[in-house]
Amino acid sequence: MDIQRDLTQPVRWKKLGYLLPVVALALGYFAMQEFTGDASYFVDRETVVTAKVEQGDFQVNVRATGVLKPAEIRWVAAQVSGRVEQVLVKAGAEVEVGQLLLKLSNPQLQRELEQARWEQEAAKAENNATIVSLESQLVELDNQVVSADLGYQAEKLKLDAETLLIEQGNATVSQLDYQKSQLAVKREQQKWQAAKQKALKMRAEIEATKAAQTARFGLLENNLRRMQEQVDALQVRADKSGVVQQISLELGEQVSLGGSIALLASQQNLYAELQVPEVRVQDIQIGQSVTLDTRNNEITGTVSRIDPAVENGMVLVDVALPDSLPADARPELTVDAQVQVSHLSNTLYVRRPTYAPKSSRIQLYKLDQAGRFAHKTAVALGQVSVNRVQIVSGLSAGDEVIISDSSDWQDHAEIKLN
Repeated sequence: MDIQRDLTQPVRWKKLGYLLPVVALALGYFAMQEFTGDASYFVDRETVVTAKVEQGDFQVNVRATGVLKPAEIRWVAAQVSGRVEQVLVKAGAEVEVGQLLLKLSNPQLQRELEQARWEQEAAKAENNATIVSLESQLVELDNQVVSADLGYQAEKLKLDAETLLIEQGNATVSQLDYQKSQLAVKREQQKWQAAKQKALKMRAEIEATKAAQTARFGLLENNLRRMQEQVDALQVRADKSGVVQQISLELGEQVSLGGSIALLASQQNLYAELQVPEVRVQDIQIGQSVTLDTRNNEITGTVSRIDPAVENGMVLVDVALPDSLPADARPELTVDAQVQVSHLSNTLYVRRPTYAPKSSRIQLYKLDQAGRFAHKTAVALGQVSVNRVQIVSGLSAGDEVIISDSSDWQDHAEIKLN
């Protein structure tokens, strides 16, 4: 016997119940896609720094630090040895030419100076005595010349008279007496000539003695002058106007000949000595304009010298400064400098990212229009300035990129900014 069953039809929504989880998962997936996109890394928006690409004129500068140095600097050295007796100036004092810096003492020099004075006085007295003695001898010789001349003249008169008598045939003068008179004239003439020669020799001797005594006296005078200069050098004075940068000695300290005493420098005639990284010094050329920041004022100078050597990754660059400087400019003042390397017109540029070498290709994260996602983008860089960098390709004007450190998510092609 067949039993009839009542079959109850299931409710329709129950038949579709298994589709609900599928729909929910699909909606959740699309919602998640809408929220995260293709991002595989999430970054807090407040932790990143972004900048927009701009287009316009781009000034390429190289930043450096340095100090102001005196163009004219001079060490004052000790001209004599001595002990510091008094220090009259300190570092920072302005001094004029001839101003007393410090006093030294050296008793030995004082004694040598007195001895040199006495030697000069003794030599002067000796010279005078010698000349007086020689001149007295010359007077005697001159008298002898006069006496010999008179004797010669007397004998010659006698001979002339006898000659006249003999010519007249007068027999009062014998031939023997006449010959004796002739010999007497010759003898007196020779005595006269000899006396004149002695007088001439004496005059020459007096002149030679005076010359020798003058030379010796000059030697003693030079020695005295040198000793006086050494004693005067115990008073150490400034040989140029400027500012005392350093006093190397203290009271009571002994200093030897040639030892350093003080360092003087011109306050106004300064130049800047910059430390430029070796990777950027290739862009710097002599004649380029430089702006120096003293914290209170700005000074415009010109690159005057580039050191050929590299030390600790830095190259020294000298900057010539104008004659007129602000009041706060002084030697050893630390300054910040920007060297104006070149000027680019109508080019793309952006604030300099954390890592942005000159003329290189780097990866930057470019934000979408909504600013929610950032996509890794290859960017070619050109010239690099202090805080900006030229964009050669990869970005357009108005694009916004992350310029802060992105090393933590460099392996991700897209990131989400929360």
